[in-house]
Amino acid sequence: MLKAFFGFTHFPFKKDIEKIFISAQLAYLQKRCAHFLETQGIALLTGEVGSGKTTFMRHFLDSLNHNSYQCFYFSQTVRTARSFFRALAVELGLLPKFFIEDVSRQVKTELVNIFRKQKLLPILIIDEAQNLSDMVLEEIRLLTNFKMDSKNYLSVFLLGHPALKARLKLSPYTALRQRISFSYHLTGLEQDEVDPYLIHRLKLAGRSKSVFTSEAVTLLFNYSKGLPRVINTLAHEALFLAASKEKNMVDESLIEKIVQEWETL
Repeated sequence: MLKAFFGFTHFPFKKDIEKIFISAQLAYLQKRCAHFLETQGIALLTGEVGSGKTTFMRHFLDSLNHNSYQCFYFSQTVRTARSFFRALAVELGLLPKFFIEDVSRQVKTELVNIFRKQKLLPILIIDEAQNLSDMVLEEIRLLTNFKMDSKNYLSVFLLGHPALKARLKLSPYTALRQRISFSYHLTGLEQDEVDPYLIHRLKLAGRSKSVFTSEAVTLLFNYSKGLPRVINTLAHEALFLAASKEKNMVDESLIEKIVQEWETL
């Protein structure tokens, strides 16, 4: 009903939209990440739930020259050093050995092989990193400098909630913190970016003009605090409500209706 009423080719605020909206913050972050790969080490990217950390990282990795980098992404929570190395071995396409001494050596050998023989820089992206144990965080620190020489054989992106950044400020993590080349906190869209963001998503779904009034856009920002995931959810539900009422525009009353339904959860 919704797609037919508005003439969409697909839902504009669901995950099937591939081309992301590049806000001023994301444009800056992309440059910082590119520079980080030149210096290597560990990068820390934090943000509130729904701020777009994972979406941005996938976009950034897709933009890289795959003749220069090999990326390994995983978001599973690992609590022990052995489970971390076994999971990483699987990501590297290896059959992981059983004992930690063997599997860690296996992983490190393969990373050196990728760097020296294949002439690629391995990039490890760990999502939901706030769930990692102290033991695993220490292994990640050691992994970025395991050859004890002037070369880095691995770059690591740690993605997590704000609690991760606060945790790493504590004294037990001083050594890890010193290995972090740069840290960035993603906050979401600015108020004047919400309307262009909505139009961007609508155009990708086949609609050339916005269907949100200026008042509705303001409410979307106020309720979402600029977080893209919240904007997407509110906008999608408001579009459904508009279609069910046969209204061509989403106004502030529809946004308020959706928010009221949310607040009963």
